[in-house]
Parts: sequence; structure tokens; C-alpha cells
Amino acid sequence: MEIVLFILFVVAYITFRILQPKIKGYIGEKSVAAILSFLPSDKYKIINDALIKSNDRTIQIDHLVISVYGIFVIETKNYKGWIMGSDDSEYWTKNVFGNKYKFYNPIRQNKAHISALSKQLGLSFNKFIPIIVFSNRADLKVNTVHNVVYTTQINRVIKAYSDIKFSEDDIQNLCKKISSLNIVSPKVRKQHILEVQNTIATKQYLIQQGICPRCGHSLAFRSGKYGDFFGCSNYPKCRFTKPTERRNNYFLNKLAKKFIKSLLK
Repeated sequence: MEIVLFILFVVAYITFRILQPKIKGYIGEKSVAAILSFLPSDKYKIINDALIKSNDRTIQIDHLVISVYGIFVIETKNYKGWIMGSDDSEYWTKNVFGNKYKFYNPIRQNKAHISALSKQLGLSFNKFIPIIVFSNRADLKVNTVHNVVYTTQINRVIKAYSDIKFSEDDIQNLCKKISSLNIVSPKVRKQHILEVQNTIATKQYLIQQGICPRCGHSLAFRSGKYGDFFGCSNYPKCRFTKPTERRNNYFLNKLAKKFIKSLLK
């Protein structure tokens, strides 16, 4: 019976770890959407989870707030731990209890979203206001001149903008146009998810073949302060790194050992 419970525990834990990023992302977006709903509805029009086609691909924008003061384009990151990075960094770092994980610079990510929107709407970049929102569980240690804020600060940041960029008629037209661009078809949205998954799968395949997915150079096995990892042989020009499976499974193994010891007592 104990062995069956242990197997169920491991399966449940692995499933949770796989789905955890999606669950956290969903919760983060819903939290920001709830906070944005407190903005005065006569001044700010909100569109959550917009999926817009740009050239031959689709982009997903967490939140759009349309107002006479500009179009706020909001990217949410429901992360915890120290968040480190700068405007020019290609990747930022999340440090959770000494375990470091890289993620694509959200400022660059949001800039790509604004670029696609500006083309679709025929507007210049200065009509858009990018905002990156992190969970209050994060500790921001970033070097940036952009709006990188905590969830609880989002409405205050939006209300701080007072320069008029659009008329009331412009707002109505923009809302209609963005709504018409927003893809609501479950089939297309599912395809978008598959495209993202294919991109991730391609990256993982290249890594398995010992190829850096960022620049195409070979990967080299290295040991560092926080464990073993694969790093690009083109370092320092390319700083791509990937933790080994041994490092990724550290906490799972530790938890499993604890569970087995409790059974043997």
C-alpha cells in the first residue's frame, strides 16, 4: 500500500510541476484583470487576453487598457524570488533560494507586442505605454527606465499618465478595431498554443543534440556554483545556459528521499 501511495505521490508531484507554470500564469493574469477592473470605466477600456494575428503568426497580449492617455500594453509575470535584469539584457534571471532560472526579457517581449499592434492599428510607438507587472511575491532588482512594477502598483502607474493622446471618438474606434482583431475562435487559440509548444519543442531538440538554440554553436558541459549545466561554447558572446536534469530534479529527489525515510521508520 505504501509503495502505491508513493507512486501516486510522485505522479501527482511531477504533474503539478509540469502544469505549475501555466497555473501560476493563469492566476497572475486573473489577479491583474481583477485589479484593472477597479479603474474608472468611463476613462479606461480594458481588454484581457487578446490574441492578434501579426504577419504569419499570432501574439498573445495579457492586458490592454485603452484611454485618451494612450494604450497601455501590459505583460504579467507571476514569479517569485529575486528578479534581476536590465533594459539591454536578452534574458533576465529569477533567483529562488539560490536556484537561478533564465526567462526572456519581458521588456523586449512587450516591445514585440507593441510593434505588432502599431502596424495593425496604424499608430506610432509613442501612442503606446508598456508596463511589466510582477507578483508581489517577487523582489525586483532590475536596472530599467521602463515601467516594471508590482501587481498592487499597476492602477497607480496607469493613473499617473495625464497627457492627452486620443479623443473620445478615437477611443471608441480603437476599441472596435482591437475587438475585431482579437481572435476568439477556440480553434485558432488552440493553434497558437501549439505553435508556442512547437517552438519550445524545437529548442529542446536542439539542446538534446548539443546545439545552442540561440546562436547555433555547440553546448559544453560545465560545473558552477549552483550545480552542473550546459553552456554555449560561444561564451561570452552568447550566454545561453541550460541546467542539467540532475539539477532540475534536485528538489524532487530530496522530497522522495524524505518520503521513503518516513515509510521505513
